[in-house]
Amino acid sequence: MNDQTRGGLAPADDAWALATDGPLEASGHGGARIGALVDHHPAFTGNGCFAVRVPAAGNGFAETPVRTQFHVAGLYTGRDGGWSRKASLPAWSTLDVSDGSGSFNAAFTSPTGEHGTAPGSGEQLIGGDWAPLTRPRAGAARGIERYRQCLDLRTGVITTEARWTSPAGRVTDVRYEVFTDRSRPTVAVVSVTVTPHWEGELLVTDALDERGASHTRTVERGAGDGRIWAVVEAEGSGVTAALVSVVHGPDSPGGPGYEGPRPAQDGTASQTISVHTSPGRPLTFTKYVSVVTSHTADGPLSTARAHADEAARAGHTQLAEDNRRAWQHEWEGDIVIRGDATMQRRVRASKFYLLTSAHEDSPWSPSPCGLSSDGYNGHVFWDTETWIWPSLLAQHPHIARGALDYRVARLDAARAAAAEGGHRGARFPWESGLTGDEDTPGWVPFGHLEQHVSADVALAFWQYWLATGDHAWLRTAGLPVLSAVADFWADRVTTDADGRCHINGVIPPDEYAVGPHDDSVYTNVAARDALRFAARAAEALGVSADPRWAETADRIVVPFDEVLGIHPEFTGYDGQTIKQADVVMLAYPWENPQPPEVTRADLEYYAPRTDKEGPSMTDSVHSIVLAELGDAEAAFEYTRRSVEPFVRPPFEQFAEVRAGGAFTFLTGHGGFLQEFLYGYSGLRWRADRVVLAPILPGSLDGITLRRLRWQGRVFDVDIRHDGTTVRLHTGEPLPVETAGTLRHVAAGGEVMVATRTSTS
Repeated sequence: MNDQTRGGLAPADDAWALATDGPLEASGHGGARIGALVDHHPAFTGNGCFAVRVPAAGNGFAETPVRTQFHVAGLYTGRDGGWSRKASLPAWSTLDVSDGSGSFNAAFTSPTGEHGTAPGSGEQLIGGDWAPLTRPRAGAARGIERYRQCLDLRTGVITTEARWTSPAGRVTDVRYEVFTDRSRPTVAVVSVTVTPHWEGELLVTDALDERGASHTRTVERGAGDGRIWAVVEAEGSGVTAALVSVVHGPDSPGGPGYEGPRPAQDGTASQTISVHTSPGRPLTFTKYVSVVTSHTADGPLSTARAHADEAARAGHTQLAEDNRRAWQHEWEGDIVIRGDATMQRRVRASKFYLLTSAHEDSPWSPSPCGLSSDGYNGHVFWDTETWIWPSLLAQHPHIARGALDYRVARLDAARAAAAEGGHRGARFPWESGLTGDEDTPGWVPFGHLEQHVSADVALAFWQYWLATGDHAWLRTAGLPVLSAVADFWADRVTTDADGRCHINGVIPPDEYAVGPHDDSVYTNVAARDALRFAARAAEALGVSADPRWAETADRIVVPFDEVLGIHPEFTGYDGQTIKQADVVMLAYPWENPQPPEVTRADLEYYAPRTDKEGPSMTDSVHSIVLAELGDAEAAFEYTRRSVEPFVRPPFEQFAEVRAGGAFTFLTGHGGFLQEFLYGYSGLRWRADRVVLAPILPGSLDGITLRRLRWQGRVFDVDIRHDGTTVRLHTGEPLPVETAGTLRHVAAGGEVMVATRTSTS
């Protein structure tokens, strides 16, 4: 393979590179064909504001094995039919190459693995037009060889290279590079370098392929002046998104045999460059794409055009460097695993995927699949606050705040939901989309009954206050949400003759318990603590708290079975199988004050009763709780269980359950990361200090948490078997509590604390 002008792929032993040499299999006639696509889980990248699923071909749209989707934050449909949905954009990454007999992309999508498009289409994209499938001449070697695709976690760049033999038997080396620019939230780049080993006409087609769109209608499309564009509107909501692409050909477009870009004649958003090739001469073509929605601009099309033009003027080299620097800043918050290269790769991949769907400039909350797909309709659940968000907060509070801003902006909708149910305060929806109204499909009971989500939101707001100490935010955003949630719970309880408060008619986190049930212990503890958060927030601001908050919190029943020594999941629970972690979560993240013996008893009772085919994050909680109990070896066994059955090759993406489910499942990635950020470190936020209780499994040599952030301090925690070092890089002295002892770390200094010895 020719060493292309953009640089070669990352070496095979690069710890930051995820790469595959498949999916290929021998064709039996001198070439290779695409095979086993059902086992290939395509790459995904994003800048936190919009994203792209990149198929095996390295660009464009593919229906299988996983439909490529192109999402931008906030593009939701209306609620016609009962609930909103996340809409997908046209496929903006298409930059296909052709020799006139067939196209590179078609070689990856034929039913036979030869040349075509999606099964049954019988067409291929050549010169901007959908042309009938061209069959190869008899005896020609054809297909794909020397294939490799790589995702660089440091930069989010996906690079694909292959040697392609066309239906006419012409051999061409092709190399694609795709990235969304983290430094420019509306900009992406697609580049292809083509090295033909033949002489003739090469066609390169830039398109906005509407086969990739879903739940939208195209309002406008066109091509001209070196640009293509499309404006789509999400069904029923009026939210629009504009896409503009500018394509640049080789550096000397005025030379002989160069034509373009010329727009297609049928009104589609496509344009083609034609170049006369010489054998062995590499040619590079780059498209600069901008995606802008009506959420951020009154004129999305004109804004997108300006951003695409600016990107094109800056050029590939500048954009790549700016993107690298932006990602480098985020990767200052690294998690280093020593002694297990596979675990290290999966930890970094998990962190990368969270960052692809969250950005400090985006006031949107990531759904369980983030910007990778429309899984769960792209709705926001407790997944964000409970599983995804804490793994952002520890090292990226500036990014984590966006998810809270999303809730603040929808507080009025939560108030309306509470009032509709006859209650004061605010009740956040189980599924939230564009407006913050309840977006749970009406045929499932969770929308009105899985009310613990409001307390989960409150926990995230409280954790943000503890981690940042931001009084201005607490006054303007934090307390209004916390007090509204507290008002809801104070009004929602039912008081019995003895003055005890019950919460009746709910569904706990265990969704097999569809109920409704009374006194879900998780819901009761979460509601109790949400009431106390509001009171403490008011105290921190020196304002009066509603006395009902503390009074109600103190009277809420926390069910406990004295005979079994455990918390029953709800009144009447008799040991049936549960879907996912529920009662065990009282210990983490809720830190319910209970003896370690009760925490262990809860875990030992519920772990074997948890469905092994349930969602991936359950074992993450089990691991964290075992680490807290001092059993590092059992914790690490659960760590393996929390990742190995769920992660999919070759790009280390989580599926929701062992058999598949939602993909790429950010909820699983977030829970997995919490094991390292909060489990083995024992990190807990406090208003006046951080608490650590480090422990290390015997199979690891060390865990280093870099650039943790607490109230203006930036610090590292380096866990080794012979001790744990806390280093403070910037900020006021850092108060650290370990094993009941409080120490202060000076800026530029460090302290050594004991690493706990495992009880197993």
